[in-house]
Amino acid sequence: MPAWFEFAGLSFLVGVEQRSVSLSGAVDRGRVMLVRGPSGAGKTTLLRVLARLQHGTGDVWLGGRHWHSFAPTAWRAAVCYVAQQPAVFEGTVRDNLRRPFQLTAVGRRRRYDAAAAERGMRALMLPPALLEQDARLLSGGEAVRIAVLRALLADPAVLLLDEPTAALDRPTAAGFCDLLNHWLSEKPDRRAAVVITHDEFVVHRLRDPVFLEMDGGDPGRKSISDVPDQLGGR
Repeated sequence: MPAWFEFAGLSFLVGVEQRSVSLSGAVDRGRVMLVRGPSGAGKTTLLRVLARLQHGTGDVWLGGRHWHSFAPTAWRAAVCYVAQQPAVFEGTVRDNLRRPFQLTAVGRRRRYDAAAAERGMRALMLPPALLEQDARLLSGGEAVRIAVLRALLADPAVLLLDEPTAALDRPTAAGFCDLLNHWLSEKPDRRAAVVITHDEFVVHRLRDPVFLEMDGGDPGRKSISDVPDQLGGR
């Protein structure tokens, strides 16, 4: 059986020197891939390419379907990217959590779940009363947690997270890891995550991760990282 989310020969350019990076990797259903590597290796660019927010060439499959068989909006609803400094929209925190459900690709298959939102707030150590606060008043760490919760509520097939615990203390990072573990285990046959992290606490807290190491390479040299034992033999 092929991996749930797989990319092969995925190539893109990184940095002002336009260094070429080529990667292959895969993550199975119900699991998380941790992406590690030095600054400038192209980790954030990888996630943006996987989300079809930035140009890249190569092959990506989700549940056995090639990414070019999805309309861009459908792909981005299924493969959801949360930036290290996520967007905060006008309105309350609740308005921000409800925003994905105004989009056709999400709203036609799922409704906003207020009870799940409150449970997620508590798991991320955010008081439910914060739901009525102006979202523009959120701290950096609060904004990241709200963006992660917004993505989880929209129920993507793959969640792409860029350093989600960078602004969190240990208890809050533990809450994040436990929530992500729970989300993956709820529907282990149709969910996976790809997470950029340098935090060893996260590495040990997340359940049974696979790893993708990006070494950064030298300017002008192709950097190749593989997870061969996870590939579906395509």
